Amino acid sequence: MPSVSLLDFSFLFFESQQTPMHVIGLVVLDPPKEHKHHYAQDLYAALLQETKVSAPFNWRLQWSITGKPSWQQLKSVNLDDHLRITMLPSPGTEEQLQKVVGRIHGQTLDRSKPMWEVWIIGGLQDDKVALVLKIHHSMADGIKASSIFNRSCGLTPEESFNKPMWQFDLTKTAKERAQEKHLADLVTKAAIQATRQLSLIPSMFRLGSKLALKALNIADCDLKLPFTAPKTILNLSPKRSRAVSTGKFSFAQLNHIRSITGASVNDVLFAISDQALNRYLNDRAVPLRKPLVAMMPINLRKEGDGSKSNRMSIGHVELGKRDLTVLERLETIQRATVDLKNEALNISPDAYVNYSFLVNGVSLISGKFGLNSFVPPASNLLISNVPGQKATAYFMGAKVDAQYPVSLLMPGQTLNITFYSYAGMLHYSLVACNQSLPGFEDIGSYMQEALGDLEAEVMDVAIDAVGEQVSFHDEESLALEMAVVAARESLRPTDSAFDVIYQQKMQRVEELERQLAQLTAALENTIKLDPKLVAVNDEDVKKKVAKPRKQTKKKVELSA
Repeated sequence: MPSVSLLDFSFLFFESQQTPMHVIGLVVLDPPKEHKHHYAQDLYAALLQETKVSAPFNWRLQWSITGKPSWQQLKSVNLDDHLRITMLPSPGTEEQLQKVVGRIHGQTLDRSKPMWEVWIIGGLQDDKVALVLKIHHSMADGIKASSIFNRSCGLTPEESFNKPMWQFDLTKTAKERAQEKHLADLVTKAAIQATRQLSLIPSMFRLGSKLALKALNIADCDLKLPFTAPKTILNLSPKRSRAVSTGKFSFAQLNHIRSITGASVNDVLFAISDQALNRYLNDRAVPLRKPLVAMMPINLRKEGDGSKSNRMSIGHVELGKRDLTVLERLETIQRATVDLKNEALNISPDAYVNYSFLVNGVSLISGKFGLNSFVPPASNLLISNVPGQKATAYFMGAKVDAQYPVSLLMPGQTLNITFYSYAGMLHYSLVACNQSLPGFEDIGSYMQEALGDLEAEVMDVAIDAVGEQVSFHDEESLALEMAVVAARESLRPTDSAFDVIYQQKMQRVEELERQLAQLTAALENTIKLDPKLVAVNDEDVKKKVAKPRKQTKKKVELSA
């Protein structure tokens, strides 16, 4: 009889009607033309025939007399209890689909049965069909859930008729069980040590945090003091209802910003999320006095570590201040994420896992028991980015048009933002308690606008930087520069070495001018300039985007 690990048990312990602990994958399918009108019904009928069920999809939770949970492996599973079909009034819109997914997400899974469901939603616009995979986090996390769906797919329609998700064995390997046991031993020992010194009295809470750090032998590190996030409407106890809002970004657009700024894609995502959240809160007269703090999964594996283990933990990143531009916000977050990982690596990964467990554990407990008014929040929300596959996939003959990650809300938090990459796009979902965050869908629109603003600001700064380089190499400056070089190298204009240096500098000027022209063209595409409009600084623009000079050697007069 499979046992329930400490990590899996935590998802059972913290679950309530207000905080369901399952994850959802939302997949949008584009069926082949000849099957579009009845694809949803045909898919439902075909999946009902796949009665073989593998672990853990045939596991049912049971409790011993002592209150210890374990998994009971069932000999058979009634698929009628787990496969559902519903139809939207055609043509169903994205908003209608999101409402249905929100209702599905707000319902806890029945613990008297294996805790998973697959929903087929038909009637979407253009005869598309949505597939919803819902599974309890104690059985599989979002990464595993997405991986088994991808294993059910193929790279061509002909290769896409594979086993359904519940026929893939997801039981943990011996290595995974050993890692979980190691983690359980670490956090149990740390909790015993820290609770001897940690006081949860509100007036002593920050002192208790310092004592907890000292108990873990990391008091001298530079980790920021926990439980200093601002109290906002993002830190209320969520109600039972759930709402979902989805969207997507072009990965090429994100990579373009990353390549120019040197920031990571994660930094860019955090910056546009932070900009959108600040705008949402400000619109609702909830201005922030200090920056938001986001939970972020971090990899504690050091550079050059050849091991395959990820050494993942949860860190807290302080985001940007209230009145920053989105580019300034990106710079702030980029520094914060680098500092966070460096600080975490200054101590042992095991010690940081202990620290993270204690801080997040206290936050979860305070959220579960409604102590938000007494315990300062350690963070305001969780933002995560899950890698997916790059190639376009097909499922049961239909093209996989989009994959959205629909994560859970932590106790004491009312918003989650999760990103998932697929086929050149970065899909995202906002999961919220819409009673606590009315009109939260605006955050998604604000994120789209923030990305456009960031790209325009980055391009503008890049053009100015290259333009300054071009201006620096005007004819007079170039003549003076060549005179200095000639004097230093004892060269005359008639020397061949002088001509080589001159040609190199001219090539550099032309390269800068080409870069400036490319950046300007990219900027025009980004902000969709009207060519009929005259720029205020039209003369400056004409000078910067001048045609490349001909490679004719300018006569340089040398002083005696």
